[in-house]
Amino acid sequence: MKKCVIAFFVVLLLFPAPFCLSQQKGASQKARERASEQSIFNRVSDWFATVGKSEEEKEKILEERQLEREKKHLEKEAKKAKKKAKAKNEEKEKMMKEKVNKMKMKKKPK
Repeated sequence: MKKCVIAFFVVLLLFPAPFCLSQQKGASQKARERASEQSIFNRVSDWFATVGKSEEEKEKILEERQLEREKKHLEKEAKKAKKKAKAKNEEKEKMMKEKVNKMKMKKKPK
């Protein structure tokens, strides 16, 4: 009996339930639909920056802050693209070096 209980628990540990495998990671589709581009942190900081200001000042401040956020976002994307291009370039160089080395190895036996 004891061996059967141990074997049962071993099987449970080795073979996870099928429903565990089908779950998606990250945010659900419904959460993505409801999410806005502005995070709660931005909205709260915008509120603090504009509290007690006139409507004209509020619009100006919010526009400046939004432009600054977009600028930072674009800079971040540019860095990612540059890093990706650099990695791709390094990979191509590595492949070329390998081809050259293979060609040298083929020529040596003569």
